[in-house]
Amino acid sequence: MLWPIVLPFKITVCLLAGFVLLSVVLALVLRRKALKTFFVATTIAALAFIPLCAGVGSIVDSQRFGVFKYETYADVRDFRIERYLPPHARNITLDKYAMGHRAMYTITLEDLTEYLDQLWADADGQSFVSREDLGHGESIVGEQFDHSFDGLDWPIPESAIHFHSPVQSDGGGADYYFDTRTSTVLQHAGYW
Repeated sequence: MLWPIVLPFKITVCLLAGFVLLSVVLALVLRRKALKTFFVATTIAALAFIPLCAGVGSIVDSQRFGVFKYETYADVRDFRIERYLPPHARNITLDKYAMGHRAMYTITLEDLTEYLDQLWADADGQSFVSREDLGHGESIVGEQFDHSFDGLDWPIPESAIHFHSPVQSDGGGADYYFDTRTSTVLQHAGYW
């Protein structure tokens, strides 16, 4: 749940530790009071921690969250996404955010169902909700789509086949909407 703040936290701690260390070294070189410099630099670092961490976080997040395009599954290189993305997916557009992602890609129905069958086999009955209770493989029409894809200019299919991944105990999992006309999948995944 807190994974998005770990990297900005580590970068900020390293930057501020470097600032304190550099201040003390400069004080020693300039023959100033190193202990007093250490306490002043540490106080400044403590006061600067939250704003600096927020700034670092916004810079880091601009590089790892947002809409990205990939040709193949191998290009994605993000384990959170790879665990819900079929390896045969092509022409992938991903909208990544901290607690999940939305994806649009092309794949054959056969490849998608084989992938999902394997996911369910690997879950080996450990899914928090059974496959039968999820209504796996039902046809739905455009107005039945929830608001999972709001804000994206992705075409909502007139009708689609709805599939589910196994559901983790914390609610993590994915929904797959396969458009039979275009062999396109709209996918919404959440993880904590």
